[in-house]
Parts: sequence; structure tokens; C-alpha cells
Amino acid sequence: MSDISSARIIPFPSRPAPNAATPGSAAPRPAAPRPAAVVPDHPPEMDNPTERLQRALAALERAVAAQREAVGQWRGALQGLRGNVEALRGSLTEYDQSLGTLRGQVDQVNRTARGLESWADGALEVARAKGDQPK
Repeated sequence: MSDISSARIIPFPSRPAPNAATPGSAAPRPAAPRPAAVVPDHPPEMDNPTERLQRALAALERAVAAQREAVGQWRGALQGLRGNVEALRGSLTEYDQSLGTLRGQVDQVNRTARGLESWADGALEVARAKGDQPK
């Protein structure tokens, strides 16, 4: 999100080795641990809460603008998809109509073929009745 971090962590310094105790004396007390130093990555004047809020609001506005752009692109893609689906619907309707026309033509040819078959059967019956045999 933001390239600005609020602090840089510095590792704890290593402890010095304790002094060797002399015979008969108490063991030396370890030194009290020191807190880690936090060094800010930005100048101290940027610690002003108002400035931090303004930076946060600016980052939020940039994120919202990017989101608006992404939604706009998504809507554009949906509109393109809608256009493609409508074109496909038109093509399928035209194809269905072509198939209907073809079915009518095939039915007409089929009726004609059955009529010719019936005529040929009748012609064969007449020829057989006369005693003529087809060659």
C-alpha cells in the first residue's frame, strides 16, 4: 500500500560477557537490559497527527480512485461481453431460420421423391398387367 513505514527496528545490542567471579565474593550482577532504539524513517515534524491523517486520507483517496478505475474497466468488459452475447444470439436466430428453411426444402424434395416412387410403382403394376417385364 504505502512505501512509508513508521519506524525501523534496530536489533538489540549483544551483552558483554560477565566478569569472572573471584573466590569468596558474590557473583556480579548482570547489567539491566536496555530497550531497543526505534529510529523513525521520516523527520520528526511528520509525527504531527494532522499530517499523518492527511497522508492516510490521501492514500485512501488514491486507493478509491484505483478501485473506481478497476470497476469502470470491469463494466466495460461486461458491456463488451453483452455485445458479444447479443451478436451470438442474432447468429443463432439466423442459423435457426436457415435450418427451418432447409427443413421445408428437404420435406418438399421428400414429398416429390415419394410421389415419383408411387408413380414408378404404378407404372410397374401397369407394365406387369400388360405382361411387359422391365429390362
